[in-house]
Formats: sequence, structure tokens, C-alpha cells
Amino acid sequence: MKQIPCEVIRDLFPSYIDGLTSETTNRMIEEHLAECEECREILRAMRGPDEDPDPVSGPSPEEQKEIDFLKKNHRRNRRIVIWSIAGALALALLVMAIRTFLVGSREYTSWAPMHLYVQGNELSFTAVPLDSASAVAGLTYTEDAGIVTMHARSVLASPLYKGSRQGAYTAKEEIREVRIGDRIVWSGGATVTAQASELFATRHAYIGDMPANNRTAAALNLGAYLGPFTNELKTAKEPYQWWILLENDIPGPQKAQKERDMEAFGQVMVGLIGNLDRVVFRYTADGAEQEYSVTAAGASELFGEDIKNCGENVRTLDRLLEKTGLSLYASPGQEGHEENAVWIQISNQSENEIASFSFSYYKDGKLCSSAHAVNADGSAMKPGSSIWNDMQPMEFGGEWDEGSVLEVEVMIGLEDGTEAGVPGRIRIVPDPGSVHRFILTGNKEKGYQLEQ
Repeated sequence: MKQIPCEVIRDLFPSYIDGLTSETTNRMIEEHLAECEECREILRAMRGPDEDPDPVSGPSPEEQKEIDFLKKNHRRNRRIVIWSIAGALALALLVMAIRTFLVGSREYTSWAPMHLYVQGNELSFTAVPLDSASAVAGLTYTEDAGIVTMHARSVLASPLYKGSRQGAYTAKEEIREVRIGDRIVWSGGATVTAQASELFATRHAYIGDMPANNRTAAALNLGAYLGPFTNELKTAKEPYQWWILLENDIPGPQKAQKERDMEAFGQVMVGLIGNLDRVVFRYTADGAEQEYSVTAAGASELFGEDIKNCGENVRTLDRLLEKTGLSLYASPGQEGHEENAVWIQISNQSENEIASFSFSYYKDGKLCSSAHAVNADGSAMKPGSSIWNDMQPMEFGGEWDEGSVLEVEVMIGLEDGTEAGVPGRIRIVPDPGSVHRFILTGNKEKGYQLEQ
């Protein structure tokens, strides 16, 4: 038999002394000890003076019984540790699954637009998550003086919850308003857009409350359309004013559109802030400093009623957004404001439902890439609805090149499976973060047009 090195044998001594080594290992150690005086001395020293001085003779029957008990206990403890770890992992996975598939996250209107029908005290609805991987779960209701609040949760789609959800509720009295969480989704006999609901939640009485002003500006997504800005309040005397000081120079060709944006934003701001009389935008266009003002009186005249009614009634605010065209603009909750992307928004104002849009991208006259856009839930785009499509620099060969001309060719997919082209190409200045809005008009018989 090959001689086992003393170092290996000595490494086994602690387990051997505790009786935790196997019978085979014991024989190997004892055969070595019978021939090695030095190892016997080391083992004798490790055991101490009270131990059996003759290790070769082995343990007594009583000692062997105790050794067997220790081995058995050691194995049992090891199994307990392994099962405890496995149980903890299983519990963690169970908790994660419950939170993902059953508990979910708190409600918010953007992931679950509601198709509501209200008649008297009866409410029926269909909730459709924008994300196909999500589902609506855990609907509960609270009611107070005709205001019904629905509490919903978003969970990962599973056999338990499979996406959209239908339901009904009978209130104790006539329903005058429906909310999801803190967002109004139905009021005054009609549904309320998520954009109006989000803005309405920021209404406040005093222009001197700058944090509240910032919440209104953020809900309008002011920076995405006008660029970075600083604020200046003039509240020492009436008229109370909010000055928006734009930091970026506006190129001449964009001046008219930017001023239309300022007019629309200003009307909403004076409508939502109780004592705000005037909004002034100060900016430079091609290096020349200019100002654009919106007053509460002027906004009321354009709107056709007191602009301050927007801070009293969310449906009035919704009408203002529609009239100013801001209903076609993206709010911060919508995708589409990555800093380096250029976005196209197309509002379907044609006479037909549109199944899809196909885009072909050209740079300096050369075809670079293509894209396809459909509704997230696969439904047709009805007249009055909008769709967004982003263009990334990589689709045009890298970073946006100053002075380059981008063109987009648009094809329309109709519900009957046929396609229709839009004459000409959309020409776009590649300004990172910009949004270019177009309106689709026409019909299948006479053709379609895109107007900016």
C-alpha cells in the first residue's frame, strides 16, 4: 500500500479525535500510526493526558456508541441547515410571486385607461392596460357624495389575471364623478382625458407658491417643448405675473410654432392658477431678445368663457386643451421624451379607422431605415386618436448631423388589409428631443394628406 504523507494524516486528527471520520478513514489513520512514532506523539499531545494513550487500540464500546451518536447528530444537523436554506428560498420566491401576480403595484390611470359607461347610479367599465405584459387586478370601490373612487392594481399577466378587465358597480346615489386613485376619469357626463386629469390635480390659488407652479409646468411638460428655462415672479402688486425665461435661442423657422406653444401653455397656466393675471415668455430668436405675453383677459376672450373656470371644472379644462391643440401634445407620463430622439406625432383626423402606419426614413435623399407603428393593444386608430413614433440617431447612421435633411415617407394600413400612401415626404429638422406634430386628413376614396 502506498505510504500516506504524515501531513495528510495529521490534518485528519481533529475529526478523528471527535469520532467524525468513517471506518475506512479510521483504518487508514490507525495503520499509519502503527508505523509512525512521530504522528503517534502528535496525536497523544492533541488528545491530552486524560485521553487513551494508545490510539491504535480504538475506542471502547461505550465511546463508540457516543461517537456513532455524534455522527448521526452531525448528519441530521446538516440536513436541517440544507432544508432551512431551501425553505427560505422557497418562501422568498413565493412572496415575490404573490407581489408580482396577485398584489401588484398601486393604481395610476396611464396604464389602465377606462372605457366607462355611467347611467344614474350604475357604473360599468372595461380597463385595458397599455402594457400587454400587465393585467388589472384587485378592483375595490369607495363612494362619497356621488364621487366613486376605483382602486385598481397592476400585476403581471398570468392565468389568474389576463389583461383587460370588465366590471360594474352600483352606487348608493347618482354618480357625478369617477376616479381611479387621485385621478378623475369621468365627470359631468363624459370621460376625462388623462392629460386633463393630471393637469387639474396641479391647480392652486396663489402664483406665489413656486413649488406648486413647478408642478403645473411639469404636468404641461413645458421643458420638452420650449427647452430649459428659469422662473421670475412679479407679485409685489397687481397684475400678478409669472415670467418664463427661455435659455435656448429659437431659430427663425421655428419661431411661429414656438409662439403658438407659448399661447397654448399660457392659457392653461392662467386658467389653473387662481390669482395669476399674466404669463410672459422672454426668449431670443436668432439672437434678438423678444417677449410673448398671455393675459387672463385675453385667454378668456379666445376661449369664449372665463378662463378661470378651468381651475373649477376638469371638463372645462379638457375643452381648453382640445381648443388650444394641447390635447395632441405628449405629457411627461407618455413615452417620447428621450433627450436624443426626434418624435413624430400623427393625429388621425381622417374619416377612416387606421390599422397601422409604416415609415421609411431618408437622410440626404438616401433610404436609411424603416419602422412600423400600431396601437399597443392591436386596436385600430379611431378618428381623433393619435400615435407616436420615435426616430433614433442610429437609424440615420449615427449622431444627428447639423445641416442634414431628414425625410419620412408614410404608408397607411387600413382595416380591410389594404394600404394607402401619403403623397410626398415629411421633411424634419433633426433637433434632439423635438416633437413634430402632423394631422392626417382625407379618406380611402379620395386619398389622404398629412398637414403639419
